[in-house]
Amino acid sequence: MRALIVEDEPDLMGFLSSLLTNAGLIVDRTTTIDAALAAFGDEAFYLAIVDRRLPDGDGLSIVKALSAEEKRPAFLILTARDAKSYVIEGLNGGADDYLVKPFEPDELLARLRVILRRRHPRRSLVIAAGNLSLDLEGRSACVGSEPLDLRRREALILEALVQRAGRVVTRDVLIEAVYGFDDLIESNTLEAQISRLRRKLRDAGAQVEITSPRGIGYMLKATEPVL
Repeated sequence: MRALIVEDEPDLMGFLSSLLTNAGLIVDRTTTIDAALAAFGDEAFYLAIVDRRLPDGDGLSIVKALSAEEKRPAFLILTARDAKSYVIEGLNGGADDYLVKPFEPDELLARLRVILRRRHPRRSLVIAAGNLSLDLEGRSACVGSEPLDLRRREALILEALVQRAGRVVTRDVLIEAVYGFDDLIESNTLEAQISRLRRKLRDAGAQVEITSPRGIGYMLKATEPVL
């Protein structure tokens, strides 16, 4: 899942980015209302954390601008304004939740899980192909009943491929699913990560394979078990 943080305090931005990245999210960052609206026009986000006090205005205007969109993200307002009137204004303005600074990291993550479940109730938390299963919430994979040790980006690649099992996923789509705006991607980075992922799946006895049809992308498909 891709998340956008709209925050102009560098230290808090860095902390939030690390917190969400470690939770398995792809994180993009902006510091202004205008940049945030431009980002929403370019990408599909499941989640946005928005500060109210931004250099070019009230961050709540972002929520209001997108509140009528059918596929808008889940919004968590994060702010130092703790008066009850601000909380009510934020919720009435379309925010899914409102958290006052300073906050506990565990509380922030718990609130995010709740609003994501509420906004995407039919999103399956476990997807599978062959004897491979992937827990989307815990970012963990198993082959049969045995856990598969994956790096974060390997898990994101696997999620993108399993969700589109049997279909070709172009390199550009995979890059969008795995990397944020600010990530530096060398020409062979994705290929190296897929190579490691293939090896781990093979060594674990997964009944799936990742192929590269016609060199235009990658496809994950189930294979017959070896008797």
